[in-house]
This record gives sequence, C-alpha cells and structure tokens, in this order.
Amino acid sequence: MPVCKLDYGDIFYEEAGEGVPIIFLHPPGMGRKVFHYQRPLSERFRLIFPDLSGHGESTAVPERVTIQKYAEEVLKLADWIGLEEVILCGYSSGGSIAQEFALTYPERTKGLILSGGFAEVKSPALRYEHLLGMYFVKHSPKTLAKTIATAHTFDPEYRSELIEHMLKTDMNTWFHFYYESLNYSCVERLKSLSVPLLLIYGSKDLINQHLRTYEKELKHFETAIIPKVSHQVPVKRWQDFNKEITSFLLKEAARL
Repeated sequence: MPVCKLDYGDIFYEEAGEGVPIIFLHPPGMGRKVFHYQRPLSERFRLIFPDLSGHGESTAVPERVTIQKYAEEVLKLADWIGLEEVILCGYSSGGSIAQEFALTYPERTKGLILSGGFAEVKSPALRYEHLLGMYFVKHSPKTLAKTIATAHTFDPEYRSELIEHMLKTDMNTWFHFYYESLNYSCVERLKSLSVPLLLIYGSKDLINQHLRTYEKELKHFETAIIPKVSHQVPVKRWQDFNKEITSFLLKEAARL
C-alpha cells in the first residue's frame, strides 16, 4: 500500500484507476474501508482513499486534530502524489474537511461532493449523534465500532472488516475528530465557495434539513436525494451513489 511521508508520520492510502483524481474523505473512526463500494468508479476516474492521520495504518499526530489541520494534510497528500487539482468526496464529517479544503485552497479544488454533508451542526439530532460518539469513544469504543459497522452493512464479512479497521483508530484522534466536527462551521464563508458542488442525501436522513443552509447561501449546486435510505448512502445505495458521482463529473467535464 502506498504511503505519504510527512513530518509527523506516515499517511497510508490506496489508489486505483486513471483520469480525474478523486480523494475520498472518511468520517471519524471509519477510515478508508468505508469506501469499499466506490472502487468500481476506478473504471473512469483515479481514486485515492487515505486513512487520515490517527486512522487505520496511518500515524497518529501528537497534537489535537482539527478540521483545518486535516485539510492541510489532504493538501500535503495531493502534493506528495503530484496532483495539481482534485475532486474531493467527503462522507458525513469527512465533508467538513472537504469543504475546508475547497474554501482554503480553491485553486487546488476541481469539484466538491458531499454525502450527508453539513456546513455546521444545526439540528439537535446531529448534535446528539456527535456527543454520543464522543461518549462511546471514551467508554466503549468496541460497542461504537460494532454499532456503526452494523448500521452500514449486514454483510458479516464486510462488517467485521469495518470493525477491525475502526478499532485501529487512535482514541484521542477519534474523540477530537467528533469534537471538531461538532464545533466546525463554514456557513459565513459558503458564499465564497467557487467550485462545482454536488450534495447527496438519503431521503430518510435527518441531516437533510442541513440542505437549507446551502440553499440559502449558494445559488449554483446540484442535489441528489437517494430514496429509501438514511445516512449510509455510499454503502447501502452505492450503485446510485456512484452513478450520481459519475454523472456529475462527466457533466462538469463537458462544460470545460
């Protein structure tokens, strides 16, 4: 597996395919394994799946992680691989990193895809999910890993793979990723977002109400609502998810 050498340690990542590069950014604790079903996209695009620092095989940083530091880490990964511009695909809180990257480094961002994304935590339900995650990281990470994995898949083999990978996460990193996501907001900067944006939500996902923030702050973006699924669109409805990504990127390519 390729490794990006940074001052503070190693960032492991997987890579597949050729063409327009897409960097996939995972939620707290999950690591690159959550994007297992996105591999078919390698037939058209160049896919990069990193374990962000403190996740999976990647080195945990000694200082506290922040959304801004993770965005900088993604930039360093892109530099290491030799990518001038990238598409960022962030799932859940991984979308906070993707948004921060796009807002901080617009010249390096070719497009932005958010699955279950939010510009800030506004709903009580999403706030509670973050607080619950923080509690279980501290008190029972195995229970948390099993609960998250089970919510994503009924495939016993894949579920076991997710759990095993999640339990490699540095607990301090896991906790503070939740904390930073809970307290992150880019709402006041959203109007300056200048890259093509695709928002993907499950029709049953309570996070859907966060779509209103984007509708209020932005004029131009695309939305895909995937029916009969909640938050776990990249896994539970991966065919639709991959189809929406492909359609979006091919449409954007045709405009250039």
